[in-house]
Amino acid sequence: MEDDFNYWDPEHYEIKEVSGSEKLCIDAFNAEAKKYPPMLYGTHILLKEFNEEKDEFEITIRRFKTKELCKLHVLYPPVCVRKGEIL
Repeated sequence: MEDDFNYWDPEHYEIKEVSGSEKLCIDAFNAEAKKYPPMLYGTHILLKEFNEEKDEFEITIRRFKTKELCKLHVLYPPVCVRKGEIL
């Protein structure tokens, strides 16, 4: 395990922004999740909003760039384990 691993580095993620009808947004997410399964890439909707001015939904889909990055993040120990502290 690397002590200098930057867990929150934006370089670890792919971000896709989609806007349009609710169906279009959900279809876009489902297509992304099919191509990059959530259990392998952590694919999820980070943000969902309704823009009243434009009368459309806006979503942000985020996932890890690789399966390996997803696994590294999932297995990365919490601070208490890394520092040897007991809860």
